[in-house]
Amino acid sequence: MPIEKEDGHIPDASGVYQIRCKRNGKIYVGSAVNLRVRWDNHRRDLRRGSHCNPYMQNAWKLYGEMNFELLVLEYVDAAKLLEAEQRWIEQTGCTDSRVGFNVKLQATSAGQGIARAWTGFRDPSGRPVVIVGLSDFCGRHGLDYRSMHRLAMGRSKLKSYRGWTHTNSVRRRDYVKTYEGFVDPDGKLAAPIRNLAEFCREHGLENSHMLAVANGRIVSHRGWTHVRGKKRLLPLVHKGFIAPGGAVVRITNLSAFCRACDLCVVHMHELKSGKRPSHKGWTWKHDADRAFLHEPSRD
Repeated sequence: MPIEKEDGHIPDASGVYQIRCKRNGKIYVGSAVNLRVRWDNHRRDLRRGSHCNPYMQNAWKLYGEMNFELLVLEYVDAAKLLEAEQRWIEQTGCTDSRVGFNVKLQATSAGQGIARAWTGFRDPSGRPVVIVGLSDFCGRHGLDYRSMHRLAMGRSKLKSYRGWTHTNSVRRRDYVKTYEGFVDPDGKLAAPIRNLAEFCREHGLENSHMLAVANGRIVSHRGWTHVRGKKRLLPLVHKGFIAPGGAVVRITNLSAFCRACDLCVVHMHELKSGKRPSHKGWTWKHDADRAFLHEPSRD
């Protein structure tokens, strides 16, 4: 007997399922490593009109989504899915067109490549991986199925997807570039980084910013620098600012000073360039000199 309905909770578990059309009573039997992801994939393809099973697609179009439900027939360990699916196909008779939508007499473990072994993938660390059930694998690991499928089919315009590569990629190259010369926030030379994108994900860094550091476009990113990167300039010392009380103030870090004193750094720079006479009582020494020279005599 079915043990869970579509309007209940479909778990992230492996098992055999049945999709039933309430209007004509016909069923489709399949299996999946992840039942929830598989049901989501079925509905996505049916809504788009691109489902691999034309009989269920026609019924969906005729009766509408509200007349379809998924029922879990049996929770099964992933290694025994084919055996369990075959047993349910024979038990339900779903390959009979009067009973169900299934076309194949033999279980294919969730159809549409769910249990197909995909070879040629390399994970973000560069290790070869054989993926059994690409769609479910992507659902469990937060990957986009279409992007991974394009890599495997040799139709991707990208070198990789989230660090994953495939031997069929159109843009063939050495796996990934190794970066040497990064210096960590403690000032220690980091070991060569084989996969910069994966390294950044693991350390909470932005890949584009680290590339900019390595290429000398910026000095540092979150404390990381590069031995051949852009060097930090000596801090500029501003010696001519005059406080509201008349004292000449020497400022080393103007931005930090303005934040601490509730001043606008742009306006303070305009004081220095002569574009502005004062800002919240602050002046620059040449402004003060001009103001003094043009002050009318009190005699």
